[in-house]
Amino acid sequence: MKFHTLVALSSACLASHAASSALPRAEGASCSSQGGSNARVIHQFPEGTWIENIAERPNGNLLVTLLDRPELHQIDPRHPANATLVHRFAGHTSLFGIAETSPDVFAIIAGNYSSGAGAQAGTYAVWSAGLAGDKGAQVSKVADIPEANFLNGMTALDAGAGKILVSDSGRGLVLRVDTLSGEHATVLDNEAFKPAPNASIALGVNGIRLLDGYLYYTNTFAPLYGRVAIDRETGEAAGPFETISTNVLGDDFALDKRGIAYISANPRNEVVRVDQHGGTEVVAGNLNSTLVPGPTAALLGKVQGRRGSQVLYVVTSGGQAGPINGTYTEGGKILALEV
Repeated sequence: MKFHTLVALSSACLASHAASSALPRAEGASCSSQGGSNARVIHQFPEGTWIENIAERPNGNLLVTLLDRPELHQIDPRHPANATLVHRFAGHTSLFGIAETSPDVFAIIAGNYSSGAGAQAGTYAVWSAGLAGDKGAQVSKVADIPEANFLNGMTALDAGAGKILVSDSGRGLVLRVDTLSGEHATVLDNEAFKPAPNASIALGVNGIRLLDGYLYYTNTFAPLYGRVAIDRETGEAAGPFETISTNVLGDDFALDKRGIAYISANPRNEVVRVDQHGGTEVVAGNLNSTLVPGPTAALLGKVQGRRGSQVLYVVTSGGQAGPINGTYTEGGKILALEV
């Protein structure tokens, strides 16, 4: 998800964004500085584009949701020059979390968001997009979630049954949504999810990921990265809420099979590796870096890197919430890192 609400932190940032110009970077270009050796830009959108989240199709193509407009795009990382519009979600202004619910079928959060007003409560819905076959995307609405304040992160709970978990960052809770029936209910509501009382923005639980019976989560401004054991059928808590780290201002993130997280630290323009014991290491970027300006989400790809390593895809906002050095922004991009 999502530091889209960070835009409200500073009107000066918005002014500088409007006045700034992006430095072009060619698709496929390599970056060897700023802590990002072996980094490649897969695709970069025009100035003003905020990429919010990312998923991977079974064929290896990447799907990205956009915050600045309600569009789902597809990029082939092997031929990344062009992004293909998959679907535009009329009636909404923005897209957020995305997760695969069955082979080549993806659930997507849509809602209304603006840099001035922030998240607009009561506008959120979950949609489904089926991409298999050659007839184009088969898109349908799963359910409106009128009680939602700010739906944001998403992860599959039981893909075979079409069940997902969705974070409501504004209310600080997690819902279970049945993408087959549209039924939904709050299943996790804990103080660890709530917006920090001293934060200038009411943004609580953000990114969520499921691994080995644990739901891992970030609470952006707490700051908190933690986990809770859950019931795999209901999504309800089956154990205590555990704190892993309080050192990362985390947006969305990726998890490997060992439980190591790669967290998009949006305000600091960094990607941070966090192990199960809370140890942290910056793997790309820094506060003044143009390598990953405003990272919003991360994904570990199915295909190995050129050296047999894992490929970590990171998507960015282009620094729109906080221009680098107060002036520099660029179009949101997809970056590939070997980790």
